[in-house]
Amino acid sequence: MRRASQKPPRVFSASSHDLPIVDLYIVTETGTAHDPRGREGALHLCLRALRRGTARRTAHEIDALIDRLGAELSTSADPTTSMLHATVIRRNLEPFLDLMHDIVTAPALPMHEVAQVAREIKAEIIDTRDDDRSLAGRHFRRALFDGHVFGRASQGTPNSMDRLTRDDARRAWDLAFRRSNVVIAAAGDIRPAELETFAARTLAALPDTRPPARDVAEPAPVKGRHLVIVDKPARTQTQIYVGNVGSHPRDRDHMALTVANTIFGGTFTARLMREIRSKRGWSYGASSRLARDRVRDAWSMWTFPAAADAPACVALQIKMVERLVEKGVSARELAFAKSYLSRSFAFEIDTASKRLWHDLDVRLLDLPKRYFKDYVARVDAVTLDEVNAAIRKRIDPDNLVITLVATASEIRPALEKCLKGLDSTRVVSFDVD
Repeated sequence: MRRASQKPPRVFSASSHDLPIVDLYIVTETGTAHDPRGREGALHLCLRALRRGTARRTAHEIDALIDRLGAELSTSADPTTSMLHATVIRRNLEPFLDLMHDIVTAPALPMHEVAQVAREIKAEIIDTRDDDRSLAGRHFRRALFDGHVFGRASQGTPNSMDRLTRDDARRAWDLAFRRSNVVIAAAGDIRPAELETFAARTLAALPDTRPPARDVAEPAPVKGRHLVIVDKPARTQTQIYVGNVGSHPRDRDHMALTVANTIFGGTFTARLMREIRSKRGWSYGASSRLARDRVRDAWSMWTFPAAADAPACVALQIKMVERLVEKGVSARELAFAKSYLSRSFAFEIDTASKRLWHDLDVRLLDLPKRYFKDYVARVDAVTLDEVNAAIRKRIDPDNLVITLVATASEIRPALEKCLKGLDSTRVVSFDVD
Protein backbone atom coordinates (compact mmCIF):
# COMPACT_ATOMS: atom_id res chain seq x y z
CA MET A 1 0.00 0.00 0.00
CA ARG A 2 1.22 3.50 -0.81
CA ARG A 3 0.15 6.87 0.41
CA ALA A 4 0.64 10.25 -1.12
CA SER A 5 3.25 12.48 0.47
CA GLN A 6 0.84 15.04 1.90
CA LYS A 7 0.89 15.45 5.66
CA PRO A 8 -1.59 14.43 6.82
CA PRO A 9 -2.25 12.11 3.88
CA ARG A 10 -5.20 12.83 1.61
CA VAL A 11 -4.71 9.98 -0.85
CA PHE A 12 -4.85 6.26 0.03
CA SER A 13 -4.55 3.31 -2.33
CA ALA A 14 -4.55 -0.47 -2.02
CA SER A 15 -3.72 -2.13 -5.32
CA SER A 16 -4.85 -5.64 -6.21
CA HIS A 17 -4.85 -6.96 -9.75
CA ASP A 18 -6.75 -10.19 -9.10
CA LEU A 19 -9.93 -8.76 -10.64
CA PRO A 20 -10.32 -5.97 -13.24
CA ILE A 21 -12.41 -3.85 -10.84
CA VAL A 22 -11.68 -0.55 -9.09
CA ASP A 23 -13.45 0.83 -6.02
CA LEU A 24 -13.14 4.61 -5.67
CA TYR A 25 -13.98 6.53 -2.50
CA ILE A 26 -14.24 10.30 -2.19
CA VAL A 27 -14.76 11.13 1.48
CA THR A 28 -15.32 14.38 3.34
CA GLU A 29 -13.96 14.64 6.87
CA THR A 30 -17.07 16.40 8.12
CA GLY A 31 -20.62 15.17 7.92
CA THR A 32 -24.21 15.91 8.78
CA ALA A 33 -23.32 17.39 12.16
CA HIS A 34 -23.01 20.64 10.21
CA ASP A 35 -26.55 20.50 8.81
CA PRO A 36 -28.42 23.53 10.23
CA ARG A 37 -31.12 22.88 12.81
CA GLY A 38 -34.43 22.30 11.06
CA ARG A 39 -32.61 21.54 7.81
CA GLU A 40 -31.38 18.07 8.63
CA GLY A 41 -30.48 16.08 5.54
CA ALA A 42 -28.96 19.01 3.61
CA LEU A 43 -25.66 17.22 3.02
CA HIS A 44 -27.41 13.96 2.16
CA LEU A 45 -29.54 15.85 -0.35
CA CYS A 46 -26.45 17.50 -1.82
CA LEU A 47 -24.66 14.18 -2.28
CA ARG A 48 -27.64 12.56 -3.95
CA ALA A 49 -28.03 15.56 -6.28
CA LEU A 50 -24.39 15.64 -7.41
CA ARG A 51 -25.07 13.23 -10.28
CA ARG A 52 -28.09 15.25 -11.45
CA GLY A 53 -26.00 17.60 -13.58
CA THR A 54 -22.65 19.36 -13.85
CA ALA A 55 -21.32 22.34 -15.77
CA ARG A 56 -20.66 20.02 -18.73
CA ARG A 57 -23.24 17.25 -18.46
CA THR A 58 -26.96 16.82 -17.85
CA ALA A 59 -28.40 14.27 -15.46
CA HIS A 60 -29.43 12.08 -18.40
CA GLU A 61 -25.91 12.21 -19.88
CA ILE A 62 -24.35 11.31 -16.54
CA ASP A 63 -26.66 8.34 -15.99
CA ALA A 64 -26.11 7.11 -19.54
CA LEU A 65 -22.34 7.38 -19.20
CA ILE A 66 -22.29 5.52 -15.87
CA ASP A 67 -24.30 2.71 -17.45
CA ARG A 68 -22.14 2.62 -20.57
CA LEU A 69 -18.95 2.42 -18.52
CA GLY A 70 -20.28 -0.48 -16.44
CA ALA A 71 -20.01 1.55 -13.26
CA GLU A 72 -22.02 2.12 -10.09
CA LEU A 73 -22.18 5.23 -7.91
CA SER A 74 -23.67 5.55 -4.43
CA THR A 75 -23.51 8.08 -1.61
CA SER A 76 -23.77 8.04 2.17
CA ALA A 77 -23.56 10.51 5.03
CA ASP A 78 -23.28 10.29 8.79
CA PRO A 79 -22.58 12.90 11.48
CA THR A 80 -18.79 12.87 11.05
CA THR A 81 -18.17 11.97 7.39
CA SER A 82 -19.80 11.72 3.98
CA MET A 83 -18.83 9.66 0.97
CA LEU A 84 -19.21 8.95 -2.72
CA HIS A 85 -18.43 5.30 -3.50
CA ALA A 86 -18.00 4.21 -7.11
CA THR A 87 -17.15 0.87 -8.71
CA VAL A 88 -15.94 0.63 -12.30
CA ILE A 89 -14.46 -1.91 -14.70
CA ARG A 90 -10.72 -1.40 -15.10
CA ARG A 91 -10.79 -0.81 -18.86
CA ASN A 92 -13.14 2.14 -18.38
CA LEU A 93 -11.26 3.71 -15.48
CA GLU A 94 -9.88 6.75 -17.31
CA PRO A 95 -13.19 8.12 -18.66
CA PHE A 96 -14.89 7.30 -15.38
CA LEU A 97 -12.33 9.25 -13.36
CA ASP A 98 -12.95 12.19 -15.68
CA LEU A 99 -16.66 11.93 -14.94
CA MET A 100 -16.08 11.73 -11.18
CA HIS A 101 -13.85 14.79 -11.32
CA ASP A 102 -16.68 16.65 -13.03
CA ILE A 103 -19.32 15.47 -10.54
CA VAL A 104 -17.29 16.38 -7.46
CA THR A 105 -15.78 19.68 -8.56
CA ALA A 106 -18.42 21.24 -10.83
CA PRO A 107 -21.90 20.23 -9.66
CA ALA A 108 -24.69 22.26 -11.23
CA LEU A 109 -27.30 21.23 -8.63
CA PRO A 110 -30.18 22.30 -10.92
CA MET A 111 -33.14 23.58 -8.92
CA HIS A 112 -35.66 21.18 -10.47
CA GLU A 113 -33.34 18.20 -10.00
CA VAL A 114 -32.66 19.05 -6.34
CA ALA A 115 -36.40 19.37 -5.75
CA GLN A 116 -36.96 15.96 -7.37
CA VAL A 117 -34.22 14.35 -5.26
CA ALA A 118 -35.76 15.86 -2.11
CA ARG A 119 -39.11 14.28 -3.00
CA GLU A 120 -37.42 10.93 -3.61
CA ILE A 121 -35.60 11.06 -0.27
CA LYS A 122 -38.80 12.01 1.53
CA ALA A 123 -40.56 9.00 0.01
CA GLU A 124 -37.67 6.73 1.03
CA ILE A 125 -37.74 8.02 4.60
CA ILE A 126 -41.46 7.34 4.80
CA ASP A 127 -40.92 3.87 3.31
CA THR A 128 -38.36 3.02 6.03
CA ARG A 129 -41.19 3.22 8.56
CA ASP A 130 -42.13 -0.23 7.25
CA ASP A 131 -38.72 -1.56 8.37
CA ASP A 132 -39.22 -2.13 12.10
CA ARG A 133 -35.56 -2.83 12.81
CA SER A 134 -34.44 0.44 11.22
CA LEU A 135 -37.24 2.21 13.04
CA ALA A 136 -36.15 0.80 16.40
CA GLY A 137 -32.51 1.65 15.76
CA ARG A 138 -33.31 5.22 14.78
CA HIS A 139 -35.42 5.88 17.86
CA PHE A 140 -32.87 4.16 20.09
CA ARG A 141 -30.13 6.51 18.90
CA ARG A 142 -32.46 9.50 19.13
CA ALA A 143 -33.15 8.70 22.79
CA LEU A 144 -29.62 7.64 23.73
CA PHE A 145 -28.00 10.67 22.08
CA ASP A 146 -30.70 13.20 22.89
CA GLY A 147 -29.31 16.66 22.18
CA HIS A 148 -26.18 15.27 20.49
CA VAL A 149 -25.44 15.14 16.75
CA PHE A 150 -25.41 11.32 16.89
CA GLY A 151 -29.13 11.46 17.68
CA ARG A 152 -30.06 13.56 14.65
CA ALA A 153 -31.47 12.18 11.41
CA SER A 154 -28.55 12.22 8.94
CA GLN A 155 -30.87 11.50 6.02
CA GLY A 156 -33.26 14.20 7.12
CA THR A 157 -36.94 13.98 7.92
CA PRO A 158 -40.05 14.35 5.77
CA ASN A 159 -40.53 17.85 7.18
CA SER A 160 -36.95 18.93 6.59
CA MET A 161 -37.10 17.58 3.03
CA ASP A 162 -40.10 19.83 2.41
CA ARG A 163 -38.03 22.85 3.49
CA LEU A 164 -34.70 22.13 1.81
CA THR A 165 -33.84 23.98 -1.40
CA ARG A 166 -31.05 24.21 -3.94
CA ASP A 167 -29.45 26.90 -1.78
CA ASP A 168 -29.24 24.43 1.15
CA ALA A 169 -27.66 21.78 -1.08
CA ARG A 170 -25.19 24.31 -2.44
CA ARG A 171 -24.23 25.51 1.04
CA ALA A 172 -23.67 21.89 2.08
CA TRP A 173 -21.34 21.37 -0.91
CA ASP A 174 -19.50 24.62 -0.18
CA LEU A 175 -18.92 23.51 3.40
CA ALA A 176 -17.94 19.88 2.85
CA PHE A 177 -16.07 19.89 -0.45
CA ARG A 178 -13.11 22.05 0.49
CA ARG A 179 -9.65 20.98 -0.57
CA SER A 180 -8.30 20.18 2.88
CA ASN A 181 -11.56 18.45 3.91
CA VAL A 182 -11.57 15.74 1.24
CA VAL A 183 -9.82 12.36 1.25
CA ILE A 184 -9.57 10.29 -1.95
CA ALA A 185 -8.96 6.55 -1.91
CA ALA A 186 -9.13 3.56 -4.22
CA ALA A 187 -8.74 -0.20 -4.03
CA GLY A 188 -8.40 -2.84 -6.69
CA ASP A 189 -6.93 -2.78 -10.19
CA ILE A 190 -5.45 0.72 -10.08
CA ARG A 191 -1.86 1.91 -9.85
CA PRO A 192 -1.05 4.35 -7.02
CA ALA A 193 0.30 6.85 -9.56
CA GLU A 194 -3.03 6.84 -11.41
CA LEU A 195 -4.93 7.64 -8.25
CA GLU A 196 -2.47 10.33 -7.21
CA THR A 197 -2.82 12.03 -10.61
CA PHE A 198 -6.62 12.01 -10.33
CA ALA A 199 -6.52 13.19 -6.72
CA ALA A 200 -4.10 16.03 -7.43
CA ARG A 201 -6.28 17.28 -10.27
CA THR A 202 -9.51 16.95 -8.30
CA LEU A 203 -8.27 18.45 -5.04
CA ALA A 204 -6.72 21.38 -6.93
CA ALA A 205 -10.13 22.17 -8.43
CA LEU A 206 -11.84 22.40 -5.03
CA PRO A 207 -12.00 25.63 -3.01
CA ASP A 208 -8.90 26.19 -0.89
CA THR A 209 -10.83 27.63 2.05
CA ARG A 210 -10.63 26.69 5.70
CA PRO A 211 -12.57 23.46 6.38
CA PRO A 212 -15.27 23.26 9.05
CA ALA A 213 -14.27 21.97 12.46
CA ARG A 214 -13.92 18.19 12.70
CA ASP A 215 -14.40 18.15 16.47
CA VAL A 216 -17.49 16.38 17.78
CA ALA A 217 -18.50 16.70 21.42
CA GLU A 218 -18.40 13.61 23.58
CA PRO A 219 -21.97 12.33 24.15
CA ALA A 220 -23.19 12.49 27.72
CA PRO A 221 -23.87 9.12 29.36
CA VAL A 222 -27.52 8.34 29.92
CA LYS A 223 -28.79 8.67 33.48
CA GLY A 224 -31.44 6.22 34.65
CA ARG A 225 -33.49 3.56 32.89
CA HIS A 226 -35.64 4.95 30.11
CA LEU A 227 -38.21 2.98 28.12
CA VAL A 228 -39.24 4.22 24.66
CA ILE A 229 -42.10 2.41 22.92
CA VAL A 230 -42.37 3.21 19.23
CA ASP A 231 -46.09 2.69 18.82
CA LYS A 232 -47.06 0.85 15.65
CA PRO A 233 -50.40 -0.88 15.03
CA ALA A 234 -50.83 -4.65 14.78
CA ARG A 235 -47.31 -5.69 15.81
CA THR A 236 -47.12 -9.40 16.57
CA GLN A 237 -43.31 -9.22 16.63
CA THR A 238 -41.10 -6.57 18.20
CA GLN A 239 -37.70 -5.07 17.46
CA ILE A 240 -35.71 -4.17 20.57
CA TYR A 241 -32.54 -2.18 21.22
CA VAL A 242 -31.08 -1.77 24.70
CA GLY A 243 -27.86 0.01 25.55
CA ASN A 244 -25.78 2.92 26.69
CA VAL A 245 -22.71 4.91 25.56
CA GLY A 246 -19.71 2.64 25.01
CA SER A 247 -16.06 3.49 24.42
CA HIS A 248 -13.61 4.84 21.82
CA PRO A 249 -10.54 2.97 20.57
CA ARG A 250 -8.34 5.58 22.22
CA ASP A 251 -9.71 4.56 25.63
CA ARG A 252 -7.24 2.31 27.44
CA ASP A 253 -9.95 -0.24 28.13
CA HIS A 254 -11.44 -0.33 24.62
CA MET A 255 -9.87 -3.64 23.58
CA ALA A 256 -10.89 -5.21 26.88
CA LEU A 257 -14.45 -4.04 26.28
CA THR A 258 -14.31 -5.42 22.73
CA VAL A 259 -13.41 -8.82 24.15
CA ALA A 260 -16.18 -8.52 26.76
CA ASN A 261 -18.73 -7.70 24.07
CA THR A 262 -17.61 -10.76 22.08
CA ILE A 263 -18.29 -12.95 25.11
CA PHE A 264 -21.64 -11.38 25.84
CA GLY A 265 -23.19 -11.05 22.41
CA GLY A 266 -20.63 -11.04 19.64
CA THR A 267 -20.76 -14.62 18.37
CA PHE A 268 -23.30 -17.31 17.59
CA THR A 269 -22.40 -19.08 20.84
CA ALA A 270 -22.29 -15.96 23.01
CA ARG A 271 -24.29 -15.59 26.22
CA LEU A 272 -27.14 -13.64 24.65
CA MET A 273 -27.66 -16.16 21.86
CA ARG A 274 -27.57 -19.11 24.26
CA GLU A 275 -30.08 -17.65 26.71
CA ILE A 276 -32.46 -15.89 24.31
CA ARG A 277 -32.50 -18.20 21.31
CA SER A 278 -31.05 -21.60 22.22
CA LYS A 279 -32.66 -22.08 25.65
CA ARG A 280 -35.92 -20.16 25.27
CA GLY A 281 -36.52 -19.71 21.54
CA TRP A 282 -37.68 -16.13 22.05
CA SER A 283 -35.72 -14.52 19.22
CA TYR A 284 -34.05 -16.03 16.16
CA GLY A 285 -31.18 -13.61 16.63
CA ALA A 286 -29.68 -12.00 19.74
CA SER A 287 -26.49 -9.98 19.65
CA SER A 288 -24.61 -7.04 21.08
CA ARG A 289 -22.41 -4.49 19.34
CA LEU A 290 -19.80 -1.90 20.27
CA ALA A 291 -20.04 0.85 17.64
CA ARG A 292 -17.06 2.94 16.59
CA ASP A 293 -16.91 6.61 15.56
CA ARG A 294 -14.84 9.74 16.11
CA VAL A 295 -16.01 9.92 19.73
CA ARG A 296 -17.64 7.30 21.97
CA ASP A 297 -20.61 5.68 20.27
CA ALA A 298 -23.21 3.18 21.50
CA TRP A 299 -22.92 -0.21 23.09
CA SER A 300 -26.20 -1.98 22.33
CA MET A 301 -28.10 -5.27 22.40
CA TRP A 302 -30.57 -6.29 19.69
CA THR A 303 -33.35 -8.89 19.77
CA PHE A 304 -36.66 -9.36 17.95
CA PRO A 305 -39.01 -11.60 19.96
CA ALA A 306 -42.74 -12.07 19.48
CA ALA A 307 -44.76 -9.39 21.21
CA ALA A 308 -45.99 -11.88 23.80
CA ASP A 309 -42.40 -12.76 24.75
CA ALA A 310 -40.94 -9.24 24.58
CA PRO A 311 -41.43 -8.16 28.22
CA ALA A 312 -39.78 -11.30 29.59
CA CYS A 313 -37.06 -11.10 26.94
CA VAL A 314 -36.10 -7.52 27.81
CA ALA A 315 -36.21 -8.30 31.52
CA LEU A 316 -33.85 -11.24 30.99
CA GLN A 317 -31.47 -9.14 28.90
CA ILE A 318 -31.19 -6.58 31.68
CA LYS A 319 -30.75 -9.30 34.28
CA MET A 320 -27.94 -10.72 32.12
CA VAL A 321 -26.26 -7.31 32.03
CA GLU A 322 -26.56 -7.06 35.81
CA ARG A 323 -24.99 -10.51 36.15
CA LEU A 324 -22.23 -9.58 33.70
CA VAL A 325 -21.30 -6.51 35.74
CA GLU A 326 -21.59 -8.30 39.08
CA LYS A 327 -19.87 -11.60 38.24
CA GLY A 328 -17.73 -10.70 35.22
CA VAL A 329 -16.57 -13.30 32.70
CA SER A 330 -14.65 -16.52 33.20
CA ALA A 331 -11.13 -17.44 32.13
CA ARG A 332 -12.59 -20.03 29.75
CA GLU A 333 -14.83 -17.44 28.08
CA LEU A 334 -11.90 -15.07 27.82
CA ALA A 335 -9.70 -17.66 26.12
CA PHE A 336 -12.40 -18.49 23.57
CA ALA A 337 -13.13 -14.83 22.77
CA LYS A 338 -9.47 -13.97 22.31
CA SER A 339 -8.97 -16.95 20.03
CA TYR A 340 -12.08 -16.07 18.02
CA LEU A 341 -11.08 -12.41 17.55
CA SER A 342 -7.48 -13.26 16.65
CA ARG A 343 -8.40 -15.93 14.11
CA SER A 344 -11.31 -14.04 12.55
CA PHE A 345 -9.13 -10.99 11.97
CA ALA A 346 -7.87 -12.71 8.83
CA PHE A 347 -11.28 -12.00 7.31
CA GLU A 348 -10.80 -8.30 8.05
CA ILE A 349 -7.78 -8.05 5.74
CA ASP A 350 -8.61 -10.53 2.97
CA THR A 351 -9.52 -7.93 0.32
CA ALA A 352 -7.89 -4.74 -0.88
CA SER A 353 -10.95 -2.69 0.06
CA LYS A 354 -10.90 -3.95 3.65
CA ARG A 355 -7.20 -3.17 3.99
CA LEU A 356 -7.79 0.26 2.50
CA TRP A 357 -10.58 1.00 4.96
CA HIS A 358 -8.33 0.19 7.89
CA ASP A 359 -6.12 3.11 6.89
CA LEU A 360 -9.14 5.30 6.22
CA ASP A 361 -10.73 4.49 9.56
CA VAL A 362 -7.54 5.39 11.38
CA ARG A 363 -7.59 8.76 9.61
CA LEU A 364 -11.31 9.52 9.70
CA LEU A 365 -12.17 8.21 13.17
CA ASP A 366 -9.06 9.37 15.01
CA LEU A 367 -8.05 5.80 15.86
CA PRO A 368 -4.61 5.01 17.27
CA LYS A 369 -2.14 4.87 14.39
CA ARG A 370 -1.43 1.16 14.79
CA TYR A 371 -4.96 0.19 15.81
CA PHE A 372 -5.30 -2.47 13.10
CA LYS A 373 -1.61 -3.36 12.69
CA ASP A 374 -1.38 -4.27 16.39
CA TYR A 375 -4.93 -5.60 16.68
CA VAL A 376 -4.13 -9.28 17.20
CA ALA A 377 -1.29 -8.58 19.63
CA ARG A 378 -3.49 -6.25 21.65
CA VAL A 379 -6.29 -8.83 21.78
CA ASP A 380 -3.83 -11.49 22.94
CA ALA A 381 -2.54 -9.18 25.68
CA VAL A 382 -5.95 -8.54 27.29
CA THR A 383 -6.24 -10.00 30.80
CA LEU A 384 -9.23 -11.24 32.76
CA ASP A 385 -8.92 -8.40 35.26
CA GLU A 386 -8.88 -5.83 32.43
CA VAL A 387 -12.02 -7.29 30.84
CA ASN A 388 -13.99 -7.29 34.08
CA ALA A 389 -12.80 -3.78 34.96
CA ALA A 390 -13.91 -2.51 31.52
CA ILE A 391 -17.33 -4.09 31.99
CA ARG A 392 -17.81 -2.40 35.35
CA LYS A 393 -16.70 0.97 33.98
CA ARG A 394 -18.49 1.06 30.64
CA ILE A 395 -21.69 -1.00 31.02
CA ASP A 396 -24.19 0.16 33.62
CA PRO A 397 -27.47 -1.76 33.99
CA ASP A 398 -28.95 1.10 36.02
CA ASN A 399 -28.45 3.58 33.15
CA LEU A 400 -29.94 2.25 29.93
CA VAL A 401 -32.15 3.24 27.03
CA ILE A 402 -34.65 0.51 26.11
CA THR A 403 -36.42 0.97 22.78
CA LEU A 404 -39.09 -1.26 21.26
CA VAL A 405 -41.23 -1.12 18.15
CA ALA A 406 -44.53 -2.56 19.33
CA THR A 407 -48.22 -1.83 19.79
CA ALA A 408 -48.08 0.28 22.93
CA SER A 409 -51.59 -0.37 24.21
CA GLU A 410 -51.01 -4.13 24.14
CA ILE A 411 -47.50 -4.28 25.58
CA ARG A 412 -46.94 -1.31 27.89
CA PRO A 413 -48.53 -2.72 31.07
CA ALA A 414 -46.54 -5.97 30.82
CA LEU A 415 -43.32 -4.11 30.06
CA GLU A 416 -43.66 -1.78 33.03
CA LYS A 417 -44.45 -4.74 35.25
CA CYS A 418 -41.39 -6.73 34.10
CA LEU A 419 -38.90 -3.88 33.96
CA LYS A 420 -37.98 -2.78 37.45
CA GLY A 421 -36.56 0.63 38.28
CA LEU A 422 -37.75 2.53 35.22
CA ASP A 423 -37.17 6.27 35.47
CA SER A 424 -39.39 7.11 32.51
CA THR A 425 -41.68 5.59 29.90
CA ARG A 426 -42.36 7.39 26.67
CA VAL A 427 -44.62 6.39 23.79
CA VAL A 428 -43.92 7.88 20.36
CA SER A 429 -45.80 7.26 17.14
CA PHE A 430 -43.90 5.29 14.48
CA ASP A 431 -44.57 8.03 11.92
CA VAL A 432 -43.31 10.95 13.99
CA ASP A 433 -40.45 12.95 12.50
